[in-house]
Amino acid sequence: MYNIVVLASGSGSNFEAIVKQTRLYFTDITVSMLITDKKNAFAIKRSEYLGIPYTLLPKHRRFRVLDEIIDTIKPHLIVLAGFMRIIPRWFVEEHFGKIVNIHPSLLPSFPGMHAIRQAYDYGVRVTGITIHFVDSGVDTGPIIFQYPLMVNPEWDIEKLEEYIHRLEHRFYTPVINGLLHCPYEIRGRKVIFTDNRGDACDIFRVERGEHIP
Repeated sequence: MYNIVVLASGSGSNFEAIVKQTRLYFTDITVSMLITDKKNAFAIKRSEYLGIPYTLLPKHRRFRVLDEIIDTIKPHLIVLAGFMRIIPRWFVEEHFGKIVNIHPSLLPSFPGMHAIRQAYDYGVRVTGITIHFVDSGVDTGPIIFQYPLMVNPEWDIEKLEEYIHRLEHRFYTPVINGLLHCPYEIRGRKVIFTDNRGDACDIFRVERGEHIP
């Protein structure tokens, strides 16, 4: 069995998608806790509805408390799902290779907050999602997975957000599953999967555009 924790600051739609998909399709993965830094985050409502315990981080010693929680739970992955805090260097260095984030653009384009709005205002014809390991920068960690979205220039911002969120909900949990089951190495900025055999690894073949029988 694999144990993960999810960190979220806002709505928590990715958190809910991860919980529901692990329960339905990836049953050897357990979301053991939601961790949030916002007492009014709607993610808390989702955790109550889903029966997942949650912890609200205090304003002071926020990341020291988080570190204590991680040391107690010992999750296989720390999954960021709209966690709107810059994680300090010491925490990243202690847990590097175990902290995963999803970003609503094709990095390195449009890092930081409001990435969908940035891409929309720029008028891009292609955007997408990026799943990456977290380092001490802002959305600068080694890239695990990317998936593109062709943008219809007639879409409004709400339509673009809708399609980006669909991609997030579609791919985040399978990529988490792949990370837990497929051997890989982090070589500088690259994540190299050293054995792509097995159904869990198909998600990375999809990214490369390979045909899956």
